[in-house]
Amino acid sequence: MDNKWIAILGSPRCGKNTDKIMGYYIEELEKRNRKVKKVVLSDLELNICNGCESCIRNYECRHNDAIATIINEIKDVEGIILGSPSYNYNVTSYMKIFLDRLFCLFSSSRGSWSSELDSKGVKAIIIGVCAGPNEVNMGFTVEAMKRVMLDHGIDVIIEESYYGAKRTPVETNQDIRIDISNKIVNLVI
Repeated sequence: MDNKWIAILGSPRCGKNTDKIMGYYIEELEKRNRKVKKVVLSDLELNICNGCESCIRNYECRHNDAIATIINEIKDVEGIILGSPSYNYNVTSYMKIFLDRLFCLFSSSRGSWSSELDSKGVKAIIIGVCAGPNEVNMGFTVEAMKRVMLDHGIDVIIEESYYGAKRTPVETNQDIRIDISNKIVNLVI
């Protein structure tokens, strides 16, 4: 695992709120000798999961694209950062495609499902950003990412929900960077 992390940005707006918060987490992890590779999903050509179930029969996704490469990299990381703004109460379409494609990591044996990531000790930081002022406005954004991570046996160590991004953009919030630093300092990684 070599202290490697991968950060998956589901926002198509680089340099904005979700990207900035993710950047703060990356900086803090790198201060602690973690190597973090950042992937911007909107920069990639993405193939959607069409439910063909080829992965169930062949133990890998039939798409040989950038997502397949990322999925292979995830098998050897200490941790994952997932970040998405809330679009209509859920993750962006980019993040949804990525989450759907992780299904190929599951295998079924006699009706029981397991993930290739089970028992590897992979950790996750989940970041959800919402223009609205509260959890209701965030909707399912954080939960959508968290649920998939938990299903794969990944330990979600931080759930970051940033509300009111329209009123208080991340770049104007002096406290968020300190808060993130404190969260990482208090982790055992």
